[in-house]
Amino acid sequence: MEINNWKTYYNKIMNDFKFNKEDDLKSAYILKDIINKEQNNISTDILKKIIENKEIYIFGAGPSLKKHINQYLKEINSKNKQNDKITVVIAADGATKALLEKNIIPDIIVSDLDGDLNSIYYCNNKGSIIVIHAHGDNINLIKEHTPKLKNIMGSYQYPIEIENLINYGGFTDGDRCCFLAEKFNGKKLILGGMDFGEYITKYSRPNIKNEVEKGDEIKIKKLKYGEELVKWLKENGNCKIEFMK
Repeated sequence: MEINNWKTYYNKIMNDFKFNKEDDLKSAYILKDIINKEQNNISTDILKKIIENKEIYIFGAGPSLKKHINQYLKEINSKNKQNDKITVVIAADGATKALLEKNIIPDIIVSDLDGDLNSIYYCNNKGSIIVIHAHGDNINLIKEHTPKLKNIMGSYQYPIEIENLINYGGFTDGDRCCFLAEKFNGKKLILGGMDFGEYITKYSRPNIKNEVEKGDEIKIKKLKYGEELVKWLKENGNCKIEFMK
């Protein structure tokens, strides 16, 4: 999604939630400054090489996540030829922990750093690229964790161009994974754990008491926007998109 198209959605979302746009911009520049200092980022060419013309399995942290990971493991052996990796795994933040429980290291993790950070650090050390997203509510997390991670790409949502960061559209971690794959010319997106309903899991919100609970009003509204944005991408993007059943 180009920035001009994203700007319309961005303004609608920010006004609906009454979020502070200036905090988004501040967060983006803090992320940029840390990356410039630490030099721990990768080039967009690397992301393109990983994603372009590949089948991309994207996992969100919804209630169907564990079922879809098991389904993925059954499918993957027939799709990946020996020494010829033709599929890619992108995890939305908290889904990383569930994948790691099945010994799957995602190729890319898209995160605003509020998921299970132990899993994110472990996967990063094993080779996962981390796309760190800046918004107004995670400035402290960006300051704490960005310097400690490697092979990162910075993303943001304020609708202007910022050098050395990417803004490709998307609001929740899950739909941002899809927009990332579209940006770098994925061939087909296969979505697992992307339920966009009213229920959330411990992978998404580690502080809830049960494995699955009904989300609060704000979380449910965020998921609705995520669903709307994936629908937009399906209708307007170049990638084929299908949901795992």
